[in-house]
Order: sequence, then structure tokens, then C-alpha cells
Amino acid sequence: MRTIAVIGKNFGDEGKGFTCSRLASSLKNALIIKHNGGGQAGHTVEDPKGKWRFIHHQIGAGAEYHVPTLFADSFMPDLFQLGKEVKAFTELFGFQPLLYSEKNARVTTVDDVLLNMGAELARGNNRHGSCGMGIEECVQRNAAGYGITVEELATWSNQELLDRLKHIRKEYTERRAKILGIIAPASSKAMKQSNLRNPSTASTSSNPSNSSTFSNFSNPYYELLNNETVLENFVEEVKENVKLLTLVDADRKWLEEFQHLIFETGQGLLLDQDYETYAPHLTSSKTGIHNTAIFLDKRGLSLDEAIYVTRPYVTRHGNGPLPCEVDRSELPGVGEDLTNRPNEWQGFLRYAKHENLEAFFSPVLRDRDSVNYVERIEQIKTKEYPETIETTETTETTDAAGTTENIGGKKIPKCVKCPKRPKLSILITQLSETGNQLYFDEGKIPFETIQKAGEELGISCLKDI
Repeated sequence: MRTIAVIGKNFGDEGKGFTCSRLASSLKNALIIKHNGGGQAGHTVEDPKGKWRFIHHQIGAGAEYHVPTLFADSFMPDLFQLGKEVKAFTELFGFQPLLYSEKNARVTTVDDVLLNMGAELARGNNRHGSCGMGIEECVQRNAAGYGITVEELATWSNQELLDRLKHIRKEYTERRAKILGIIAPASSKAMKQSNLRNPSTASTSSNPSNSSTFSNFSNPYYELLNNETVLENFVEEVKENVKLLTLVDADRKWLEEFQHLIFETGQGLLLDQDYETYAPHLTSSKTGIHNTAIFLDKRGLSLDEAIYVTRPYVTRHGNGPLPCEVDRSELPGVGEDLTNRPNEWQGFLRYAKHENLEAFFSPVLRDRDSVNYVERIEQIKTKEYPETIETTETTETTDAAGTTENIGGKKIPKCVKCPKRPKLSILITQLSETGNQLYFDEGKIPFETIQKAGEELGISCLKDI
């Protein structure tokens, strides 16, 4: 069995969908594994001859080649949106994608989405750049002990699920809304925008007499969070859509039915929840090989290869720092992005040049070091690891959850076990736009120069796979 992780090197939108699809089309008996985030991904795949174009959100990129998708337990599926995506996929390709899910995968609820949207609205000009898909809120709700798994959603009756959602609203959501500051007045326009996700809720009543939980109606999301019709519509939709999934125990025996495992990662390395440089404008998941390493380690497997994807330039869709930002017109040859359209939550797609060669490779090396547990210990012993922090502790090991460990009085960042070092590659997409060159702050650099620099670091730089 061959295991491959496909990872965005920057802020997302690098070409991960294209890469996964290419792998799925060429590798025999493959399985695509979604392992971080949820429905916020927008991985675009186009037919080389221009016959079709599809944006994958939760369906694995490569499903168009009849490759199945698995939702790992670290993935947070949005079953409300899944039905629409499956319908569009089936209409385009003429068959329904095969979707598996681990039973304990945690579902994203409509209230997670509404809290996310309400929080961004309340932040005003200080928005985090969220996609508005509720990922952070799903994480927080589960951490507070109010999770709902795919298996529970599938086995409960409609009424049982509705009762559970009402209970969560009463016991958790009100407190969470106050923490997020969802109290600022909002216009009728914002109300209309909030209903774009589900037009059936557009006519919900604002009469406080129909409400029982929230006392503040100045923010339109408060009204939606307090309206039972929203929950009823959600329950009806997700109970139908969960039938699109086959629930499995994805143990080693089950995985061995496949020859290739392709881990399709959402977002990019610089948006990782622990990449403090760009906080708070981060996603609420691990965007590198962390989840993949844990998934494989639990099953006695290891990662063979990690492919980090980048454009010859950098893009970011949403608020937050973007070093070396420029107008798209300053990047000759770069055309308009047809996938990342301007929207209420992320605004316009932003462009930048790569900073320098060190910054180009450092996220990949950082991600590699986050899992090479055995090698990192040896580096510490030989005083070759410069980023350690002195502590008074002498011994402490790590577990699969990424506990920080101390070795010989040195503290190193959180990491997970990995029995061997995976092969590292950087795939540079869309070089045809830039004449086989990459845009750096200091000027254009030929691909061959990048390739040579990567070889010195043990990283293969590729134009194609």
C-alpha cells in the first residue's frame, strides 16, 4: 500500500484538487481520504479538453474517475450542503460518487454556520477571513461536550435529532453567541445575506413571541439561531443526505482493500491552527501531515510521500497578513481566477510574490519536522536542532494527540510519531502562466533554480506528477 498526502504550501488555492485528481486518475485502486476541516474546501478540477469543470467541496477530487472518498474521524462533514454537491456531481458525470465515513466523524450543524457568520459580522473590519462554513464553531462545540457524530445522526430519529439540537441551543449556543459578541445591530441586507445558505429560511418570523432562548434580536443571526424552523429544515435535509454515506470502521484490514491512499488536505500550511505567525487569521484544523500521521500511526502504517502544492506566486482569499502583496496586474501572465470569486465572507482573491528562497521552503521543512519524532530526538542529542527551548524537565514522551515532549532538558514543539521520513515534493502548478518562472519579491526565478535549491534540502521540485 502506498500512502500520499497532498498539502497546500501557502494559504490555500494552490491546486490541491488538480493534484489529487491527477493522482486518482493514474493510480490503481485508490481511496481519497478527507481528514481536516469540512465543507469549506473549493478544489477545482477541469477536464484537460475543457469538456467539464467541477468544484469539489466534500467529495474527493478524483471521484470523477470512480475513486471513492472516505471522511476520516478528523473531518467535519456538512451534511446539509453535501446533498447539493452530490446532486450536481451526479448530473454532470452520470453516476453517484461512492462516499464512506468513519462512524465517529463529527458533523457540522446549521447553528455552527450561523454562529460563524454572526461572529464575522460582529467583528466588522476585523474579520478573520472565514469562509463562513462553521468549522471553528464545530470544533468549539465538540470541545465543550456537545458533539454529534455521523453514526448518531444516522441512527437517531428525526425527533431525537431535533431534540438534541434544541438541547444544544439551550445549554451551549446562547453562551457561545455572547462570547462571540453577536449583539451588534445588523441591516435587513445582512439578514438577506444570511439566508443565502438556505432560502427556505428567508421568511422566518422576527416576532420575539416565537422565541424562547435568546433575548437580543439586534443581530439577524440571533433570530435565525432562535427559530425552530431553521432546525427543522436542517434535520429534514441531513437525515436524507446521511443516506449518501456508507458508514465504516476504517481499520487497517479495511484500508488494505486499496492499493493507494490519497490524503486530500484542505486549506494551506500557513493557515494551520498552530501557525502563530498569522494568528488569528487561521483555520481551525491541522493543514499539514499531522492528521495523516495520526491516522496512519493508529493503524500501524506510515506516510510514504507528501506533495506540497504551490502556484508560481501566492494567493490568499480572506483577511490577514499577506507578505509581498501586489495587484494581479503586477504578475504578468496571471489570469483571473474563476473559482475564488468575491464573496461576503472572504472578499476578493489577493495576490502576492514569494518572499525569498528560505521562506519558500521553510513551511515544508517545518511540517516535516513536526512528525519526525525519532529524528528530532537525535538532533537534540547532537545539538543540531536550533529551535529548542530550555526547560527544567528532563524526560517526557509524546502521544498521538501531539503532546509536547521534553528530552534532556530541551523542549520541542508538539509533534506526532512517524516511523520513517516521507519523501518530500513541491509541485508548482500553473507555470505556463509565468513562462516557467516563479515570482519572488526580488524578481523572477527560473524553475530550474528552485529545483536545484530544493535538491540541496532533500525536496524534489516538480512541474507535473
